[in-house]
Amino acid sequence: MNKYNDILNNWQAPEGKSSDQAWADLQSRLNRAPVAEAKLVRFSWKPMVSVAAAAAIIVGLILLWPNQTLREVATSFGEHQRVTLPDSSKVDLNASSSIAFADSWSDAREVKLSGQAFFEVVKGGTFHVVTSQGLVEVLGTSFDVCDRDNTFEVTCRTGKVRVTANGSDAEIVPGLRATLINGKLEVSQFDLALADWRSGEFHYTEAPLAVVFEEIERQFNVAVQLPDLANRFYTGRFNTKDLNEALQLVCLPMGLQFEENETTIVVSEKEINER
Repeated sequence: MNKYNDILNNWQAPEGKSSDQAWADLQSRLNRAPVAEAKLVRFSWKPMVSVAAAAAIIVGLILLWPNQTLREVATSFGEHQRVTLPDSSKVDLNASSSIAFADSWSDAREVKLSGQAFFEVVKGGTFHVVTSQGLVEVLGTSFDVCDRDNTFEVTCRTGKVRVTANGSDAEIVPGLRATLINGKLEVSQFDLALADWRSGEFHYTEAPLAVVFEEIERQFNVAVQLPDLANRFYTGRFNTKDLNEALQLVCLPMGLQFEENETTIVVSEKEINER
């Protein structure tokens, strides 16, 4: 190729010849020029594959890095657990619940919750509790968040809490709770003097009866077989000291009876002549 370039660079049209004759002359010279043997350069995909693999690994590490720094704590049926967060805030996890949070916090404080937990948040930057149904935002306070199936409820013990869910929001102060009902947050009062689930006490006002039995299953790690309880609601309480007592407190006022076998507690309607 270099020889071709030399010929072309040094070429000038001879005097007395037409352009066509000059180009014919030049073509003849090019055809007579020796051609160097072409070298075969073998192309290999291996370097490119190696580079691509290395890039994929790096991207994978970047994408997975946040998950590697998350800490998850979960409780099973019949289990409660207290967790200390990176900023020294405290979380009490109810049975069959879980939280996830980063191992270290800077300005952002965020906890992902599934189930129910009570939070005691130390003062600092904005603190978020993220659930599948809503968002809770506080600056420094104590509050309870319950996110189970179709239930989303936040109760405030101290300070002030902002709750956002399904496009609606509410600010609650001590003694108030925000509950997601038919897609909208509704605020109601509760008695601050009453003990809560952290002390093994559960209080209900017009709660779906099936939900009450679900809590009994979680607290005592038992299976309960229920009749049709649609449109039945319970106002009352139970505690976790004794399963039989808890069942009586719930069943008797609702006209129900229960029987324990090896694996299941069977709840049924009382016969009319037994009432």
